[in-house]
Amino acid sequence: MKKKILLLFGEKDYHAKKLVLSLKKKVNLKVNFFNKKKKTKTLFKKKNSFYDFIFCFRSKYILSYSDIKKSKFPPINFHPGPPEYRGYGCVNFALYKNSKNYGVTAHLINEKIDSGKIINVKRFKIKKKDNVSSLLKKTHSELFFMAKKTIFDLLKRPDTISTLLKKSKKEKWSKVIKSKKDLDKFYEIAVNSSQNEIKRKIRSTVYKHFKPYISLNKKKYYLE
Repeated sequence: MKKKILLLFGEKDYHAKKLVLSLKKKVNLKVNFFNKKKKTKTLFKKKNSFYDFIFCFRSKYILSYSDIKKSKFPPINFHPGPPEYRGYGCVNFALYKNSKNYGVTAHLINEKIDSGKIINVKRFKIKKKDNVSSLLKKTHSELFFMAKKTIFDLLKRPDTISTLLKKSKKEKWSKVIKSKKDLDKFYEIAVNSSQNEIKRKIRSTVYKHFKPYISLNKKKYYLE
């Protein structure tokens, strides 16, 4: 009998679609691409909403205790950042701090954000020329490969979780966790900022329609 899997995604992007395509012929797959709790909660209200595994791939939906109990094996989240960066804006803060390394993390899900036991971490270097766009591209690619391998390994042998926990027992989450409010505030550049500070902010914030800004007389002026 095929395993019953629930995949929760933050958005319907390239890597999310690839993950679905690689799994749908091998398992009984249920997919949800929405962040909003009202739409996601319906997946857990149905009488037969029990799964062998629940996996979250860049999903902002926080599973409740009752949601977690709907999975036979511990639910797993694939976090687009290393344990040093939790919550929102991981890539942004890593670039701003001129971190030399970044990474992705697989961890068991509990009721708190980015705090469950870690089962795997893959780190890679941040290049001097990297910006938000290039680092996100690299991060999402690495996260996809980690998710695919982890999921297929667990489908073959669910007891692999205990082995992974032992291998990653030295990995610890940072005590600092950033909120969306922290990230929104981070986009502001102080009027008296140095040229170096402005360059660091631009490098770590500019992405698609997201841009840093300066506040003057209660108005925001965005940097192009």
